Amino acid sequence: MNSETLSMGSNNLFEQLCTEKKLVEGWLEVKRNRGTSGSDGKTIDDFKSNLHEEIKQLKTELELWQYKPRPVRRVEILKPGSKNEKRNLGVPCVRHRVVQTEIKQLLEPILDPLFWHSRYGFRPGKHQRQAVEAAQRIIQSGKKYIVDIDLSKFFDLINQDRLVTQLGKVIEDKRILRLVGMMLRSGVMKDGLITSTTEGTTQGSIVRQFFCKLKTDNRVSC
Repeated sequence: MNSETLSMGSNNLFEQLCTEKKLVEGWLEVKRNRGTSGSDGKTIDDFKSNLHEEIKQLKTELELWQYKPRPVRRVEILKPGSKNEKRNLGVPCVRHRVVQTEIKQLLEPILDPLFWHSRYGFRPGKHQRQAVEAAQRIIQSGKKYIVDIDLSKFFDLINQDRLVTQLGKVIEDKRILRLVGMMLRSGVMKDGLITSTTEGTTQGSIVRQFFCKLKTDNRVSC
């Protein structure tokens, strides 16, 4: 990021977040994506059965700064193509997924225009087929090689303070940055034991999915 990419009009995002309308929009997205319960044991259906009160409570907690993300539930799944190597996932509580989703929806229109046009991962209107087609065009133009690079444990070791600082160069509303920091540091729960998260981003969370964009873009990076 640089001074030329500073976004205007992003200093009232918190007020937009703290509305029932926006929180309901976040809920509808979470409902569409389904998923299992987090560390509080509440399912999508549990949240839906008490929807009005849940949304109202979230709004009040956010406005009064009483909102505190619970630790995500640690789940282990087998890595694709592996018989014994496992990947750690973090499942946030449904109510926290609602807030994360709405933060994503507020930040995405600000951050997305800053990425290179050839960046296809985790972006609205972009998909894998477009990336493959772009690679085919590059090969047809005479290029002989495509290099696939994966940064080992990138998200497990990412500096949380630096991530928030980089976001602060674009996002003017410091309250949103504070919420992002709280989500990053919410911790993980496994077998009833809570472990702090002082670095990295939890795989499986909406926050991580959103910041996947920052991984390989040269203009917007961590």
